[in-house]
Amino acid sequence: MKPALLCLLLALLPTVVGAEESPLSDAQKAQMEALRAEIAAQIQLQAYDLLDELVFGWTEQPVFALETPVVLADVSVPVGFGSGMRALIENHFASLIVNHPNTRVALTHCPQCTSVVVHSGAKGTILARGVDEPEALSKAGTLSGGRHALFLDFEIEGAALVLRARITSLEPELPIIYAKTLSTSTSSPALLRSGDRLKSASEARREYVDALQGRSLYLIPIRIGVRTYASSSSAPVRVTPFPWLQLGVEGSLTQARSWLGSFSVGFSWAPELHTGWLAQGRLSRLISGSASSLTGPDLYAFVGGSVISIHGNNALTFQDQIPDLNAVLQQITGRQPQATFGAFQLGLELRLKNRIGAGFYLESLPGMGSAPAIGEYLDLGLISFHSLGVEVSFCF
Repeated sequence: MKPALLCLLLALLPTVVGAEESPLSDAQKAQMEALRAEIAAQIQLQAYDLLDELVFGWTEQPVFALETPVVLADVSVPVGFGSGMRALIENHFASLIVNHPNTRVALTHCPQCTSVVVHSGAKGTILARGVDEPEALSKAGTLSGGRHALFLDFEIEGAALVLRARITSLEPELPIIYAKTLSTSTSSPALLRSGDRLKSASEARREYVDALQGRSLYLIPIRIGVRTYASSSSAPVRVTPFPWLQLGVEGSLTQARSWLGSFSVGFSWAPELHTGWLAQGRLSRLISGSASSLTGPDLYAFVGGSVISIHGNNALTFQDQIPDLNAVLQQITGRQPQATFGAFQLGLELRLKNRIGAGFYLESLPGMGSAPAIGEYLDLGLISFHSLGVEVSFCF
C-alpha cells in the first residue's frame, strides 16, 4: 500500500474503530495504533530532513542580499497529522533560522498576518487572512517591518513527501519572490543532520560512510582482570585471587562485527607469591543484534582457551599433592614451585562503541580434578567450572 493511502487510512482509524459493529479486536486496534504512530514518526523525520535541506540551500545561496524580516505565514501538513506535526515543524524551522543567521532571514512576529481581517472598499467588504489581504494590513498600519511572508506546504504524493516553500511580498499583487520544491522518498530513512551544523545530503552521507569505513577490522585490546579460584572444602586456606594484565590483537571476521576472534598474552604478579604468564585465544559472537551499534552497547558471548604458567609459592595451589616438607626445602634452596595447565572460558562481554568493555566468565581447569586445593564453583556433569573472572577492556 502506498504511504499516502496508508496514512489516510490510519488518520481515519479513530472513526473506523469507533463504529458500533467494528470487526476489529482490541489487539488489532492496538497494533494499528502502534503502526500509525510509527509511520507518523517517520514522516516527521522526513519533514525535518526537507526543512534542513531548504535552510541549507539558503546558507549557500541566500534569498535576500541583506537581513530581511519574514513572517511565517502558514504551515500545512498532510491529512491526519494535525496541529502536532505543525508545531514540530514550526519549532524546528525557528531553531534552524536562529542557528544559521547567514540565511539572512529574520523571523518576525505578526499576529495580524494570520488573523482574519476585514477590508471594506468601493467594491465591497472582504474577510480574509492578513497575508491574503496585504492592502488591509497596510492601511491598518500593522506591517511593522515584516514585508514578506513564508509559506511551507507539506504533502504526500505517492511514495514521496514533498515540501513546497514560497516567499511572497506583502503587496496587493502578492508577487512570489522565491519558490522551491523539495522531495524525498518516504521509504528511505532520514539523514538526521544536526540542526546547529547543517550540511548537504551528500556530505551527511559521506560522514556516515566514513564512520562505517573508519571502524577498523582490527583492534588492540588491553584487558585488566581478576581470577578467583574455588577452594576445596578440605583445603586449609582459600586460594589467592590472581590479577591479570593482557595485551593482544582482535580481528572482526565480518564487516558487521558479529563474529570476533582474538589472541592475547597476559602477565600476573604478586609480591613474594607468584609470577604468571598466559596465552589466550577467544571467539566471540554478537548476541544483541545482527550488527554492532555505532551508538549503543553491544553484548557478546565468547568461548576461549588458555595456557597458564605460574611460578612461585602460589603454584603449589595447582599441584596434585599437598605441599610437604620436601617442597618447603626446595623453596629454601631457591627452587621455585611451578605449575602449567590449560583452561577454557565461557563468558559474556558488554562493549560500548567497540572501545570500552566489561566482561564476566566461568573458567574450567580440566587438569585440576586431582588438585586438593582447588574446588568447583559449578558442576554440570560433563564440565566443571573452577574459576570466576571479571575484566574491563580498552580497545585501540
